[in-house]
Amino acid sequence: MTSLARSACPWLAAISLLVGAACQDRLFDNPLDPQAGEVIFEVGTTFFSPAAAPRGMTWDGTVLWNADASTGTLFGLSPINGTVVRTIKAPLSPVNDAAYDGADLWVCGEADVFVYKVNILNGAIQKRLNMQRGSFTACEFALGVLWLADAQANKILQVDPETGEVRGSFANPGTRAGGLAFDGARFWVTDAPTLSIYQLDAAGQLLRRYLSPGPSPQGLAFDGRFLWNADGNQRIYQLRFQP
Repeated sequence: MTSLARSACPWLAAISLLVGAACQDRLFDNPLDPQAGEVIFEVGTTFFSPAAAPRGMTWDGTVLWNADASTGTLFGLSPINGTVVRTIKAPLSPVNDAAYDGADLWVCGEADVFVYKVNILNGAIQKRLNMQRGSFTACEFALGVLWLADAQANKILQVDPETGEVRGSFANPGTRAGGLAFDGARFWVTDAPTLSIYQLDAAGQLLRRYLSPGPSPQGLAFDGRFLWNADGNQRIYQLRFQP
């Protein structure tokens, strides 16, 4: 073997490893978790978000909604390939997140103390809750109530959707909640500063912490099977967690 061939072998081996890894589903875990070797998730479908500044997400049973903080638009996306199937102009700007209550969308923004319920077809305002104070970066509708991530208090608030009364709260495990979802048993919260996706029980107690698939995890939505994560890099990831 010539010296040139010998020197090329390490490079060829490295390229082969990279190509082989790229052809497989990427596996992620949290290196800070002592059980990280057992708890992993896979990235399934990935597509680009049409939002210039992707923030929150929600699932209405058919469509994934992604909030765009830059334009104040809610994009309704096909979960198959990310095609835009509907758009709604949010009643506030910037818009940080949306939540589906089974009929309409709830919308919140970090610069507005009002939280709006809007018609899912045309964006017409159905209700406006005055929260008096707070900076709301994420929201979810679950267990019959509205949940708001308040960046000022760094808490997740349990809110009566009729009166706006705060019934309870639990601490956000991170520094700033960017996304909030409920899967029927557990809450999920993103935290971009620490590249984390947190899993909490229904009472808000921390269960797990996962390393996010992207560099700036924002919105979250649960479709009954998969968790979806919108990232600031304009990508939306479908996440398959092990049971």
